[in-house]
Amino acid sequence: MIGEVLALFASFCWALAAVLYKKVLEHKGYFIVNLLRVAFASIFLAFVFLFINAYSLFLASKELFFFIFAAVNGIVIGDTLYFIGLKRIGVSRTQSISSSYPLYSMLLAAIFLNEKLNFTIILATPLIVFGIILVIPIEEKTYLVDRFSMFSLVAPVLTAFFWSISLITFKFILINGCNPIFAVFINRVISLPFLFFIAASTKELTQIRNLSKLDLFLVAIAGIISLGIGGISLFLSLSSLNASKAIPLSSISPFFAFILAFIYNKEKLNAKIVAGTTFIIIGVILLTLF
Repeated sequence: MIGEVLALFASFCWALAAVLYKKVLEHKGYFIVNLLRVAFASIFLAFVFLFINAYSLFLASKELFFFIFAAVNGIVIGDTLYFIGLKRIGVSRTQSISSSYPLYSMLLAAIFLNEKLNFTIILATPLIVFGIILVIPIEEKTYLVDRFSMFSLVAPVLTAFFWSISLITFKFILINGCNPIFAVFINRVISLPFLFFIAASTKELTQIRNLSKLDLFLVAIAGIISLGIGGISLFLSLSSLNASKAIPLSSISPFFAFILAFIYNKEKLNAKIVAGTTFIIIGVILLTLF
């Protein structure tokens, strides 16, 4: 039961952080926000790691490869696509679409981890896909002006795909005896050089000088909540449950996200968004429980 609670708590952390990220992304770039929040989360996790003294800092070359692979797919690619969605189409829509990652993760878990697929995927898959179609703002022509706007609609879908690859890779790492908190810490640290290089090459590093104290505070808190506390919760859940159960439970964040987005970001919620989010959550619950 603890594993299930931890997965649900992780989903709440991500929903709360999404609202904070959105505030900063309104006037700052995706790459610099991603870099800074990972940096703050890494500092937080370093203190947690040193406090519990959980593991040796030695990594075998094979382990290092999997950590790099997971970091690039999850934080570097997946989270950047996620930020594009947050900035362009809002928290509630992005959170709902990107939370369809259990659809991919269950298939990957069956292929690479030999976890059993359940027949309910036949029922749950159409619900999730239909929910995504409802949530995507096709009727709003302002999002379809150019190719980048078209990409902003696809970005959350791609986010789910890359997140699922990263999560299954980490489940494989945890199966082989890696300490969950150590895994979270190393994942965040390994992604920093990649994010720094991207932010420098896109000249977003210069935006650091224009960040207000409030911006830094929001990024720091959001990073610690999502990548620190939420990451530890998810990895502890993954270490105690099958990936096909822990991952879907962690994707319930749209339930929290569209409420928080409505209250704090004043996002407009209509029947389609609520219905689409509901279909996605039902599909995820079916994948998880049956």
